[in-house]
Amino acid sequence: METLKPAHNDAETDLLNQIATDIQAGAYAPGSWLKQIELQHRYKTSRPMIRVALDRLAQKQLIRHEPNRGYYVYEADDDEVRDLLDLRAMIECAAAPRIVRHGTGPECEILAQLAQNFEDLIDTGSIIEQHEANQAFHRQLLSMTGNPQIAATIAELRHRIPSAPAGQWKTRQRIKQSSIEHFEMVTAVRNRDADALEDAIRRHIMQAA
Repeated sequence: METLKPAHNDAETDLLNQIATDIQAGAYAPGSWLKQIELQHRYKTSRPMIRVALDRLAQKQLIRHEPNRGYYVYEADDDEVRDLLDLRAMIECAAAPRIVRHGTGPECEILAQLAQNFEDLIDTGSIIEQHEANQAFHRQLLSMTGNPQIAATIAELRHRIPSAPAGQWKTRQRIKQSSIEHFEMVTAVRNRDADALEDAIRRHIMQAA
């Protein structure tokens, strides 16, 4: 089972979670510039610590970094995001038969463990931990296609879409629904039901009810 990579220290982890939580809570407006000096005062920490935290948040797609300009809260173009999500859904749904065909028992059990890890973190984990657990689940799912280029293509595509915490996980109910869909995917793989897997993937990606 894939484990989360630890931060360099507890202070860095706490800072990362504080900023991520404030972004999701709406403390910073979409499109706003995250001024490092203001963040330094707000979180009572050093400028280097703020820079490290912003770099890590940008790597996780929770904010965006524009070279020579700074760090910004995602402000998604709804039409573009919808089109990109639709493209991602098309690719992953088309991969469903490969997943159920190549997904072995042990691989499926790893997927189930990752689904449970995400579920457990809904109540006990930080936004960062939930985000990383979600990413781990999807990496495992796509690895079961037997074609690493599919996973690479989806990873590249996801870099153009705000992550779930930044753009889609607006309520606990939606996070919980994402967990339910994870378990639906696990069941579909276990049952070798490509149609059910495709349906769960599309609803999950498009955030349909």
